Amino acid sequence: MTNTSDQNLILETVERLCQTEIPNYQSEAHYNTVPRKLFQSLCDVGLGGLSIPEDFGGIAASATTTAAIFDTISRFDVGPAVFLSVHTMVTGLISRCGNPSQKKEILPRMASGEILGAFALTEPQAGSDARSISTEARKTEGGFLLKGNKCYITSAGFADLYLVFAQTKSDSTSAISAFLVPGDTKGLSIGKPEKKMGADLSPIASLFFEDAFVPDSALLGPLHEGFTVATSGLASGRVNIAACANGLSDSALRIACKHLRERSQFGHPLAEFQGLQFMVADMHQRLQAARLLTQKAAEDLDATRAQAGASANVKLSSSTAKCFATDAAMSITTDAVQLLGGAGYIRDYTVERLMRDAKMLQIVEGANQIQRIIIAREILELASKIGS
Repeated sequence: MTNTSDQNLILETVERLCQTEIPNYQSEAHYNTVPRKLFQSLCDVGLGGLSIPEDFGGIAASATTTAAIFDTISRFDVGPAVFLSVHTMVTGLISRCGNPSQKKEILPRMASGEILGAFALTEPQAGSDARSISTEARKTEGGFLLKGNKCYITSAGFADLYLVFAQTKSDSTSAISAFLVPGDTKGLSIGKPEKKMGADLSPIASLFFEDAFVPDSALLGPLHEGFTVATSGLASGRVNIAACANGLSDSALRIACKHLRERSQFGHPLAEFQGLQFMVADMHQRLQAARLLTQKAAEDLDATRAQAGASANVKLSSSTAKCFATDAAMSITTDAVQLLGGAGYIRDYTVERLMRDAKMLQIVEGANQIQRIIIAREILELASKIGS
């Protein structure tokens, strides 16, 4: 989906849905849950199939349209945007790496909302260093036995299908392989949802595998090539997280401006104080720069997928967008809390939640320190090519 009118239509639909549906779940009753009815509502307007081909019930949205959708959802609440972003990454990986049988069996059910997907890579001693995972998949008759545990897994306990990465071995090889593991697999248990700082509607928990059997058909992609499967989804995930940060920043800036117009001190609206105007100007600049970087990264991703711009450095642009946009969100939401003064520290005024959510975005999909390493390496490599 790249047509501008189509994009505008789905964005209008998404905005109306978020306005009417999301407030119903922003309460203690739904804390640390993935509300199934909300996920179904998102899927009913096509969002479960953003990265699924039309032949399998999806809408095959462009990266540009997908980013705009996550920006829109995050203006209302970043939690649903995060669990939907992870679901979208999983469906994208199955669409690209799955065999015909897997695509036919799984993708239509993920597009319709019957199946919620989760991505299970991180472990207690392996986060950014993904090659160091210790979960094992031992070959047995007809399949594999999974043993180990994962942590901080988005939608754990609510997902129906987990894309799990584990070490596989042969006589001379030890590498990572990817497996599609149903949530009701015997030998798989789920820990309690973690009590997080923010993102209340995007729970995370641990997965524990005790000789959990999965058949040979659960293998996603070739044996021992799971690391390639995992990394192939990173660019799109980072673009989507950047978009989430932008929507969150937009909401914080709007709330702050409304407060400055409505509250007066010393006989004047706060909006007339030059020092506060400077803060608003800086917030606006950071948001606009972040949105342009995100748009550029999404366009690079679309060009690469279409083979028209295969030379585009998607790794560089996606890491740049993710790092800058999420850092900007942290700064913008912090300033929004400051601009609201005492009200900014009170939950009823929302900006304190936005500030807590922004911190999460600096960490997920590769912490921003990792993004800076990637950016520096890519820039230095480009410089060496130019120099030679």
